[in-house]
Amino acid sequence: MKYTTEQLEAIAAKLREMPPVEKKKQEHSKQEAVRILSKEIAALQKRGYTLDQISETLRGEGLSIATPTLKSYLQRARSTKKAPAQAPGDTPPRRPAVKKPADTSKATFTPKPDSDDI
Repeated sequence: MKYTTEQLEAIAAKLREMPPVEKKKQEHSKQEAVRILSKEIAALQKRGYTLDQISETLRGEGLSIATPTLKSYLQRARSTKKAPAQAPGDTPPRRPAVKKPADTSKATFTPKPDSDDI
């Protein structure tokens, strides 16, 4: 199918008249929320607040999270901050292989000769 210049201009005019789309607010998971709030949470802990008190406050603000979950997410957030960043395509350095001595305390298998019994 072919389109005339007039048809394309009419389509272009309609496209220009379309209203702007509102950007959707970015949403975060609970784990991402804890990562984003981790500095503030650490500051509260330094001021003497317990994780129970902090999780209770977070629940009061609409972030429904149990204390054990908060603790787990904070540990994950801290471990990702400490891990050195790698450029894409970089391979981690190889660690030398460590040979373990053979465990001679276990019984060894001794094969038996073939037989006709099945």
